[in-house]
Amino acid sequence: MFTFLLDDTFLYLAFEIYLFVYILGIITYSVCFNGLSSFAYPALLNSNLSFTLFSLSVVGLLFSTSDLNLIDLSNVTSFGIIFKTILLTSVVLINQISKKTLNGIGIFKYEYDAILLFSVLGLLLLNSCNDLLMFYLGVELQSLSFYVLATFNRNSEYNAEAGIKYFILGALSSGFLLFGFSLIYISFGTVVFEDIIKLNISGDFMTSWSLLFIIIALLFKIGAFPFHQWLCDVYEGVLITITAFYSAVPKAILFALLTRLIFTFVTSFVDGVESLIIFSGLSSIIMASIAALYQKRLKRLLAYSAISHSGFILLAIGCNSVDSIKASVIYILIYLVMTTALFSVIFIVLRSTELPKFLINWSYFATQNQNLGLTFSCLIFSMAGIPPLAGFYSKLGVFSCLLFNDFVLTSAVVAIFSSIACFYYIRLIRVFFFVENSKSTLWSGFNSSVTNFILSWCIIFTVFCLCKPTFLSILSTLISVSLI
Repeated sequence: MFTFLLDDTFLYLAFEIYLFVYILGIITYSVCFNGLSSFAYPALLNSNLSFTLFSLSVVGLLFSTSDLNLIDLSNVTSFGIIFKTILLTSVVLINQISKKTLNGIGIFKYEYDAILLFSVLGLLLLNSCNDLLMFYLGVELQSLSFYVLATFNRNSEYNAEAGIKYFILGALSSGFLLFGFSLIYISFGTVVFEDIIKLNISGDFMTSWSLLFIIIALLFKIGAFPFHQWLCDVYEGVLITITAFYSAVPKAILFALLTRLIFTFVTSFVDGVESLIIFSGLSSIIMASIAALYQKRLKRLLAYSAISHSGFILLAIGCNSVDSIKASVIYILIYLVMTTALFSVIFIVLRSTELPKFLINWSYFATQNQNLGLTFSCLIFSMAGIPPLAGFYSKLGVFSCLLFNDFVLTSAVVAIFSSIACFYYIRLIRVFFFVENSKSTLWSGFNSSVTNFILSWCIIFTVFCLCKPTFLSILSTLISVSLI
């Protein structure tokens, strides 16, 4: 059943309640000490970030462990608990590697930490939702926080432009979502997922259109074709720390929500939803592979890479089988690890100089930074899907899922455009090692022990994932069983 309301509801939502109280406390603390020169600039933000990371790590671990001990993992609640843990882990890692970078680019406002936490709270509500009202509340809380983060650097014209585009298009997608919810309420007379499934009204015209609007809104939030264009502009315009947050943190929850809708809610009423997901995923890969060939800016290249990876996950979800859940979960986990490692390298460079915006600025980067250049190259090869790295294992699972479900033509098209996508990844390797730049060459070292530690473990996972992928297989199997 698609339900998250347990007998012990308070326990299941304990972390969300704690996070809300914590946000109120951190805002009160910041307002009280903001007027003191010894706290306000920049010590206040640093203290908030440090205590937030510690609090999320310890309290999140305690709540997740208690949930796992008291809730039967054979039901759907394990799906939400595991993805809650994945979300909190990605938040802690991304904030940790970007903490010192904020000082380097001159961000000292204490509101930064509070807005990030509001977005995390919205994602947690999405992960625990049991009805349409909680669904919409979580989406809007996460979206409004992201709108503010997109315009956080008020001194940048690109930042303001990205925020305005994101807000306008995001409001449009929220309108689609709300309209779909209203049609569902008209058809079923309830907003609770469990009651809607019990009614089991299939083939209804209004129901079909309502679910179509909801899927379109989620595809926009994910940044999949044909609702992807905002992603490139936002990636380019926002701060690099927020780009890292956008790339990693919301992906797991949004794809988990789409997976739950497809497997436990949508397919009970509407046929052909899988075809829509497959079309969006395939088109995302095709479009991103071609468009990325002409990109000269690093952030836009990362944006099209993210769209391509989203396409692979959508293809796995669209197969609508147990293996597709396993393939999508493995892909999400590996993508989060690779993204964390990639931005760790970028943040290390950013602490020594300004962010190199154009690809040519990275020329001969590896000659001055041998270890960092090899690490970056390894991550790029993994994202391209070169064996035996972790990226190859994730894409292999998607291809296996497609072939097992008789999507032979789709698999052939994906293989062709994945080969084309390898070109713009390998072009970065060429820039790192073989292209000379007469102006300057980037140099940086591992000047942060924590970032160095996180990056090292991510690289170990990326390189040696195929040696023993047992953990990923067991975790993905547990999640897939919870939805059957």
